[in-house]
Amino acid sequence: LLLDIAPRGRGLRGYLDTAANLRAEGEPRYRVLGDLLTGEGAVLYWRLIDRDAADGAPAYEFKMTLDEVWADFANAGSSTLSGQVLDLERPLALTERDNRFIAHKQLFPEARQRIGLNPTLLAWLIAPEHRLFHQLWHATRDQWHKLSEEKRDALRGIGWQPGPRGQERDARGKRKDRNGSGIDFFFMHRHMLGTARSMQDLPSWPQFPEPQPALERDRLGFLRYFDNHDGFALPPCWSAPDDSDYTQWVSDIKAAETYHSNFQVWESQYRDPRYLAKLTLGQLGSEMELGLHDWLHMRWASVPRDPSNGAPVPFARDPADFAARWYAPQNDFLGDPFSSHVNPVFWHFHGWIDDRIEDWFRAHERFNPGEVSRLEVNGVKWFAQGRWVEVADPWLGPDTHGCSTTPGLQMGRSMEMDPETMKLALRITFAEEDGLQALFKRVPKRPWYARHLKLK
Repeated sequence: LLLDIAPRGRGLRGYLDTAANLRAEGEPRYRVLGDLLTGEGAVLYWRLIDRDAADGAPAYEFKMTLDEVWADFANAGSSTLSGQVLDLERPLALTERDNRFIAHKQLFPEARQRIGLNPTLLAWLIAPEHRLFHQLWHATRDQWHKLSEEKRDALRGIGWQPGPRGQERDARGKRKDRNGSGIDFFFMHRHMLGTARSMQDLPSWPQFPEPQPALERDRLGFLRYFDNHDGFALPPCWSAPDDSDYTQWVSDIKAAETYHSNFQVWESQYRDPRYLAKLTLGQLGSEMELGLHDWLHMRWASVPRDPSNGAPVPFARDPADFAARWYAPQNDFLGDPFSSHVNPVFWHFHGWIDDRIEDWFRAHERFNPGEVSRLEVNGVKWFAQGRWVEVADPWLGPDTHGCSTTPGLQMGRSMEMDPETMKLALRITFAEEDGLQALFKRVPKRPWYARHLKLK
């Protein structure tokens, strides 16, 4: 049984046949015609139209009742749809035959099930050091402009200030597009990409994957999309209890119209040499990080789940929760820097973002020839500081701007890169919430990449 409901639609269309026939070129045996308008008692009636019916009259009817259990347990999980099958040619005077059906909803196939990372790369990515590093690198940059000087000094003391001491480069403050933080964003991810690609072939997206085709217009394309063989199909929306704005935002960012109104515009804009030639590298990086980048993370995110039991956790892991279960390979939620880099899709869209750096360089070669020079920095192909490149020392974390050489708790690690030190740094970063802990426990927290965004 294939069912399709358009975004914000209230009508339903579908097909019913054997699996083989649904995947064949010919017309399936039955077409499903229905809507989601429930009458008294939340009852739905959908018609089945036989392809061989001379006048297109419905042959059967599905009768279903939706209850509270459906609403509670259909949140991005496996569920069932059950009801009666009524023969529309059977006279109403006769007793209705008790023919029933149960339809089992198929779970969306995750990218890791289709284009999984190889064991060597996966082991590197799920290690506590890497998970904590990626979360902390983003967190200190994102929060720095809001932290008290006391908290900033605490982070400086353990080597986790974002950039040079006293000249830190926050990612979301008033000077974000002038302080070079966009260069840090581009450079750190290019450095990560280089290491990951040394372990596995991870090609960039040539363009953003298109939305799901409509079932009635392209049934075979619809099936291919939900088979998700390339790993790039859009995961379903999910609902968040007591946060209707967030639920609506998740729905909106995954909508086909958002692809056409936002993502296609970004795709064009960031490949336009006239546009790119007007921006410094830091301006471009900051603009892409706070716009397109955060939206990519949330558009392609699946519902966050508890790795220990697979249950949906609509608001995702708390940023200061370091329980062992969150380190499992299954935790590859794209909406949290602690887990996003474990998701295969991360590497393909970050490859697309990285390719735009080369478009930026070519644009300046065309419109500002000789004003941008290539240079290798920390083993990464990069650019020399100048009019269009604001800083010469991109921030990779304590390895480039740390001030301590004290050994960590584990052999071979500096103090700053020790997992316990990084946990401490994260707790400091989010500590302003601790004073209001009783209140904050009652306020749902959205996933990290969804906290700063509004649809426009």
